[in-house]
Amino acid sequence: MVIRGIFLLFFLLAQLLHAYEAELVKKYAFAVGVDFAITKGDFDGKTIIHSSEKAPEKESVILPKVPFFLVYAFDARALANASVMAFNFGLGFPSYEHNLQSGDARYFRLGLEYQYHFFWPEDFRVGAGLGYTFSSMRFPKASFAEEDSKNYANFTGNGPHAVFSANYYFSKKFAAECAFRYRLLHLNRVATDLNDVSKITPAIFQNMGEFGARFMFVF
Repeated sequence: MVIRGIFLLFFLLAQLLHAYEAELVKKYAFAVGVDFAITKGDFDGKTIIHSSEKAPEKESVILPKVPFFLVYAFDARALANASVMAFNFGLGFPSYEHNLQSGDARYFRLGLEYQYHFFWPEDFRVGAGLGYTFSSMRFPKASFAEEDSKNYANFTGNGPHAVFSANYYFSKKFAAECAFRYRLLHLNRVATDLNDVSKITPAIFQNMGEFGARFMFVF
C-alpha cells in the first residue's frame, strides 16, 4: 500500500507541474530493446529451503545463483506532454549455478511504469520515474522430494522499481532511450509439480540493477 501511495503521489505531482500548459499533446509509442541485468540477494547458489509440515508431500527447493543475464524488453507507452505511462513486458533466459546443480532458467516480468521527462519538448530529455512489476523466475530442476527426483520450481511475486533515463528524439516518429532501473524482486510464492503453489516464509528478496537501451516508434 505504501508503494502504491508513493506511485500515485509521484504521478499527481508530475501532473501539477504542467497544469498551466495551454495544450496537452498526446502521443503513443512502442519501444523494443534489451536490458543487461545484474542481480544479488537471496538467490545465493548455496541455500536450500524445505516445505512445511502442512505440505502434501515433503520437498526441498534450492535457491540458485543468477549473477547476470539479458532481458528482451517490449513497452507500450502513452505520452502526455512530459508524462509517460508504460506497460512493460520482459523475458530472459539466464544461466544459474548452485552447489548441487547448474542449468538455464526463465525470467518473466509484466508491469507498469511512470516517467516524467524533463526538458520536454526538446529533442533531448531526461526522465525519472517509478514502477511496479510482477516477476517470475523458473528453474527446471530446482525442487526434489528424493535424490533422483528433480522437478521445476517457479518463484513468483511483485515488487517496485525506480528508473532514470536519457531520451533522444531523432524525429517526431523515432527516438532512443538509455536507462538505469533498480528493481527489488519480492518473491513470496513458489510453484512445483508436487505442491502446486506454496507461500515462502520469509519471502525471497533479490536486488536487480538493469542497464538498458530502447528504440521507440512514436505515433
